[in-house]
Amino acid sequence: MKAIEGAPLFAVEVRSENDYGPRMETQLAQKIEDYFAAGTRAVWDVDLLGEFVVTLHLKDATGAPQRFKRGEIAHAGEVLPGWTMPVDEIFA
Repeated sequence: MKAIEGAPLFAVEVRSENDYGPRMETQLAQKIEDYFAAGTRAVWDVDLLGEFVVTLHLKDATGAPQRFKRGEIAHAGEVLPGWTMPVDEIFA
């Protein structure tokens, strides 16, 4: 089986228990930049321990990333129009 060439339009990074702290925040920011450099247009940072569970990073966005918490509906912006996911389903 061959790998698919190219970058996905949308990627999801789910943090593990070791993905916290200043050093890991720097590494995650670099990983998101790597996704963007490869052609990915939207990245979710899923933080199961934080108040804001999903942070949406968009490649060409100006301003702060959009953040979603429990009880809200997350999306991937115009990258996947109409696609949504209740944040609570991440914990189901």
